Amino acid sequence: MKYTRRVQLTGGSTFTVSLPSKWVQRAGLVKGSEIDISEAGIALILDPRTGEGAQKAKTLTIMKDIDDVFLERVLTSIYISYFDILTIKTSGLMEQKIREAVRRFARRVMGVEIFEESSNSIVLQNVLNSDNFTIWNALRRMSLNVETMISDTLQSLRLRDRQMMNNVIERDDEVDRYQWYIFRETKASISTSDNSVYALILSRILERTADHTVNICKILGNPAKQSNATIEKLSEFLELGLGMYRESMEAFYSKNVDRMNELVEKKHDINRMKDQILSDPKLKDLPTATAASEEILRIGLYSTDTAELGMDYLLSDMSDFVLK
Repeated sequence: MKYTRRVQLTGGSTFTVSLPSKWVQRAGLVKGSEIDISEAGIALILDPRTGEGAQKAKTLTIMKDIDDVFLERVLTSIYISYFDILTIKTSGLMEQKIREAVRRFARRVMGVEIFEESSNSIVLQNVLNSDNFTIWNALRRMSLNVETMISDTLQSLRLRDRQMMNNVIERDDEVDRYQWYIFRETKASISTSDNSVYALILSRILERTADHTVNICKILGNPAKQSNATIEKLSEFLELGLGMYRESMEAFYSKNVDRMNELVEKKHDINRMKDQILSDPKLKDLPTATAASEEILRIGLYSTDTAELGMDYLLSDMSDFVLK
């Protein structure tokens, strides 16, 4: 098919030609897409970049009234599946609750900004370059965030500081942001980086560790109302859990197999300490202590999972093994 277009002069030195709209639609181009232009004598050949390096554009059309929580869940799933440009459209005027849900989503995930808005649409753009912020960079930041959450929970116990516990609960969203980013980038690179699978598994362990930390804060509520014996025993137990977490992350990043193996053997220690705490006759509020102890136990056990995963990760690329 042949098209005729007039050449326009803009800015005094830039010549522009509009593209046929039907061709743009067939090529899957959107605002911001790139096109390769090649010279063939006096002719120019336009080639939409649909291979590697091309922008991945998606569209979400909302045809009915939708719950904003469900919408955010759908947007998160689309984010994980990866997009460069996401257009959210409604059949009529976009309701304010939908706009607010989209804005909340953009704030919650990493690297997504609102690119443009109209009366019935919002366009989101991925602005984070994964080459500059790799999965492993995200994983390190995520692990540091989780460590700080556990440490602050321990500190809030000792100080009986309810506000600090509330702050730990609020920071759980930050851990989720890294989890979703790692999930998305792993999905995008799964065919070129097998090691990214280990990053994904570890990010899931970290996300669950953060959840258990938040649960401790929720169970205890106002630590000032807990007995001295409960605070003392739980603080001692959480200190062990924090130590195991730190040891597991240090062993994982330093690729120290001996330390990983030693940590795996501590499963019995942390289980034994839980039993000792709950059998202490000084504990007055046994249900609360039991629930909080179970969450602390999970932090320790997930640390041993990290150590086992580290061994899997380290040995996966080896063909010759020497044990000394």
